[in-house]
Amino acid sequence: MLTDNYTEAEIQVLIALDEIATPFNNPNDAPHVRAPKNITEAQTYFRRFALDLTSVFPTLKIKGLVQEIKGERTLTQKGKKIADELRILRPPIYYWYRDFYSAVETSRAFDEYSRRVFGANFGQHGFSDISQIQKMLDLLKLDNSSRVLDIGCGNGKMAEYISDLIQASVTGIDYIPEAIEQAMKSTRNKRELLRFRVANLEFLDFAPESFDAVIAVDTIFFGRSMAATISGLNRLLKPGGKMAVFNGNYQEKEFLKALADNNLTYQVYDLSMEHIQHMLLKHQVAKELESAFAAEGDSFIWKNLMAESFSDLNYRKQPDYDPGKRYLYIIKKPYKLANDAAR
Repeated sequence: MLTDNYTEAEIQVLIALDEIATPFNNPNDAPHVRAPKNITEAQTYFRRFALDLTSVFPTLKIKGLVQEIKGERTLTQKGKKIADELRILRPPIYYWYRDFYSAVETSRAFDEYSRRVFGANFGQHGFSDISQIQKMLDLLKLDNSSRVLDIGCGNGKMAEYISDLIQASVTGIDYIPEAIEQAMKSTRNKRELLRFRVANLEFLDFAPESFDAVIAVDTIFFGRSMAATISGLNRLLKPGGKMAVFNGNYQEKEFLKALADNNLTYQVYDLSMEHIQHMLLKHQVAKELESAFAAEGDSFIWKNLMAESFSDLNYRKQPDYDPGKRYLYIIKKPYKLANDAAR
């Protein structure tokens, strides 16, 4: 993957110069200075992970990625092409999530919030409470022989819950290093059933037909191409395997077309009524815990919880997306041969 070819400081230089030259809204955005005029403003993109970039400019100049004309540093044509790709692979939300997982590991406010809203603290940044997770597991019909892939596993707590409950082998992937570090640390005595790795949804290198089930809780839409994402996950499923996907109706047409193109059948369960009540609860509990988050220095989490929830039923719908809709898709991969179905 492209990010493997550069240090974090080099990545930050390229993205920062690209932000100054051609700012744009990334679909996986997060608060930062828009249309920055200088490096300092551009570095808000990286939040508290912004590095001292002074020593990196000469290296990138030698590599032909950065040039300096009359004291002004800019990207070369080659550097611009690489920087554009890096901004997709490392969107602002990437650094927001690094902050998020660093904070929630020890946050008492988030722990209380999660237990009151979700029924358990899985380090959630999503919309599925414990009852929805249980519904998913009932429909997947996993057992202790199942091999499961959890896409966007965060700090691994949900993967651990599933593995403990069913004694299944669960592999979790997430592109946030802090999240995977926490998952590895908290499950170090369960390595026979639980494995975690830093990985990007778009670049999964597992062997074909490695998993009986793939779980995606509000994560499948982070890739750039729905067709490529579904095709890649389908490649990892064993014949007869299943995918469980939670989401609203975001990119619904692309999602359903990708399922059809991969010959995947599905059943869909409408969770919209439960979802609306969940969103109302999220808003109310977050309001009650504002001071607790502030006392911990985690107001950025509180602001996000407020923004993604409803204060009443008069929420605003967007073109082609209704935030009050939520579905669980149970998707099945066909067997290769007719007589395999009897297995």
